[in-house]
Amino acid sequence: MCVLVALPAGSGAEPGAAAAPRPARGHYVGTFNIYGNVGHRGDAGDWIKDEADAIRNLTLGDTERWLFIGLQEVCKAQGERFARELGMNSAFVDTGTDCDDGQPYGNSVLFHSASKILPPALLPNPDNMGDERGIICAVVRPPGHPDSQVTACSTHLSVGASKDREREAQTAFIHHGWKPDGTHALGADGPVVVSGDLNALPDDPELDVIYRGGTEASGPRETESPYAHPTYDDGRKIDYLFAWGARSSARWQHTGIRPTGNSDHNFYYSDLSISRQ
Repeated sequence: MCVLVALPAGSGAEPGAAAAPRPARGHYVGTFNIYGNVGHRGDAGDWIKDEADAIRNLTLGDTERWLFIGLQEVCKAQGERFARELGMNSAFVDTGTDCDDGQPYGNSVLFHSASKILPPALLPNPDNMGDERGIICAVVRPPGHPDSQVTACSTHLSVGASKDREREAQTAFIHHGWKPDGTHALGADGPVVVSGDLNALPDDPELDVIYRGGTEASGPRETESPYAHPTYDDGRKIDYLFAWGARSSARWQHTGIRPTGNSDHNFYYSDLSISRQ
């Protein structure tokens, strides 16, 4: 398992210690399972440009309105091309499975500037069966607000009706079990936003821990379909944007989905404001 970081020439992203987070106001975040291997067999062709153009259009061409975008089911070159097309940077976690064309496979997070890329992690896999799942996070800076920082993450939980206990262990790990610096859990020092395909419905018990501890872009838990923002092509909501963190509160608005023929998931997005308490 490794982390790969792609930074365009002239980027403002550099490694270093993260400063204390300050408010980040009015920037969009998104999450998108791109179906990169099963659907595209690792191809990083012009379908990615088409998707990037559609994402850009959501903010009327202003890509600096995007705080970050989490991608799942990503072959390494696909995440890098998404970043190039949007004028962003990328970090990638290799979950140990190769794509059909031999590329590393995992999750990516796209951002404009970051003070730090956190050490990535593989998620709990208690029965040691099935594909490994992972999480990648970057401490990102909103464009135009260099002193503000948010920990931005992309993840993808295990799939399957028999994997509910595994997903429960994975959400607990993400919310309070994982300590990327060896001492502090995510959100202990300020705002964190986790994006991803969680392979669970809003009222499933494996999501209890993050609904109790975080604020989701669609608002309170939905208990039955039709969902306000279905993210999968069968009408279910299984993709999420959760925010939490010490000394901060999150407000979501303009939450939406954008269907696409290039994936079996919709692009899910919202405008996020974070303020200090």
